[in-house]
Amino acid sequence: MEAKNFLRSNWSYILWLIIYFSIAWAILGGNLNSFIIVSLIYGVSISVALSPIGETILQATEDLREPATEEEINYLLPMFEEVYEYAKEENPNLNDDIKLYIMDTMHVNAYAIGRKTVAVTRGAIATFSADQLKGIIAHELGHITHGHTKALLLSFIGNFFFAIIVWILRLLFSLAQTISNMVARTNVMGISFSLITYVFRLGLDLSVFVFINLSEMVLASNSRTNEIQADTFAYEIGYGRELMSGMYILQKLDMNAKLTLTERLKASHPHMAYRIANLENLENEELEV
Repeated sequence: MEAKNFLRSNWSYILWLIIYFSIAWAILGGNLNSFIIVSLIYGVSISVALSPIGETILQATEDLREPATEEEINYLLPMFEEVYEYAKEENPNLNDDIKLYIMDTMHVNAYAIGRKTVAVTRGAIATFSADQLKGIIAHELGHITHGHTKALLLSFIGNFFFAIIVWILRLLFSLAQTISNMVARTNVMGISFSLITYVFRLGLDLSVFVFINLSEMVLASNSRTNEIQADTFAYEIGYGRELMSGMYILQKLDMNAKLTLTERLKASHPHMAYRIANLENLENEELEV
């Protein structure tokens, strides 16, 4: 049941991982040997990414640290443990060793990564009240509960190897273009080869452009759904009002200009008003029961 929920919540990430895998397999020959090689590469990469080593690398990459000062420890850890306990009551399968980390930036943000990491920025700590922070932490634990962070890792791994393959292909086309340009100075065959190489390279760049933009839109759509799912989890464990209060603060801070259609399609978060409305609807439905 848990695996089914994971697939349903993160279908686009899984789909794109399969597509990335298939592209790598096809380029390496599309036979049994290449299937084994690609499977080993992806298997090892995913195992490392989901291991404590991968978690540590993610934390280092994000420049996260554990609460260190007495003020941070006495203020943040009790509220985190309170929300964490309610989250584990709702989801007994939730990891027992999830920890809270701090990012030393005044940008107002909070996020979950890997399987055991919830992070808040110093800007978020300074901006939100204790109750609002509880709601935001509940939301991030919702992401971990529904496997959103693991699915994002899988997509990142697939995208990483896809980027390497594209880089290699572009390098090969560049070398072929250079050689064909040199040959083109001496005979007609060289001119034809140079033209063919140029067309193939143009086709590769166009295909990559279309594929990347399409993937960003599909993944963003799934991400927006996941945000609503994480909000709902926060409500279910008793922090809906606190999260809603924090969202009103974020709504006031959001001074971005009007987004273009493409930007809206690629946005990873729904409009804040829709998220607030979702929590209000959940609250009204409960009152009506």
